[in-house]
Amino acid sequence: MNLRDRETRILDFLRERREVTVGEICRELYVSEPTVRRALAVLSELGMVIRTHGGAIYKGEPGENLPLSYREREHSDAKLTIARKCLELIKEGSVIMTDASSSALALLRLLPEGKQLTVITNSAKAALILGDTSVKTFVTGGELAPESYAYVGAYAESFIRSFHADLCFFSVRTLTPSGELTDNAVAENAVRRAMLESSNHSVLMLDSKKIAVPCLNTLCTLNDIDFVVSECDISTYFKECKEKFV
Repeated sequence: MNLRDRETRILDFLRERREVTVGEICRELYVSEPTVRRALAVLSELGMVIRTHGGAIYKGEPGENLPLSYREREHSDAKLTIARKCLELIKEGSVIMTDASSSALALLRLLPEGKQLTVITNSAKAALILGDTSVKTFVTGGELAPESYAYVGAYAESFIRSFHADLCFFSVRTLTPSGELTDNAVAENAVRRAMLESSNHSVLMLDSKKIAVPCLNTLCTLNDIDFVVSECDISTYFKECKEKFV
């Protein structure tokens, strides 16, 4: 079995399991640990997997919606920095909407007690995060999207449109160099559109690694939102909209 065969088999195994350890791959494919580590290094370099301590996570094919468990690990330090910056935009008594992105979940984990905040979200996981806090929380319900813990569909969209918020915090898979906000999750984008329409101000939470080629579906453009919050200064890529970047 040549190296290409090994990489293909490891990728198939990861696609099935989503996250595996080096030991699990060794046992499944009957290959040595150094061989597995070399193959994972190649797959990581090609952008097909993300390396973890002792293993790897499947990164997904173009057009594929990635599991929340992966997205929460991806660029987690950047997401925490972004979430802390977003906290500065939230005032006493604010009503905020959040999507089911891992970036929005990072923000929800930091919300302070005692500020009389209200959160409206389509994230099932957000309910677990906020359930033991003083934050008043409304969760849409609807069809639960596999692996993303996001409620989607007509019911979720109608629920969102029945509320009005001060701020909407959301993320997408990529921001293209031409200023398009794109994602592979078409149904989640539909809910995000409802949130943007129902909020006074919109805040894109975007780590700098997400400036990339377009995904399957376009949500909107930079001209349609109010603020972009990133862990570093990315405004130089979008000079015509520089004032939007925080």
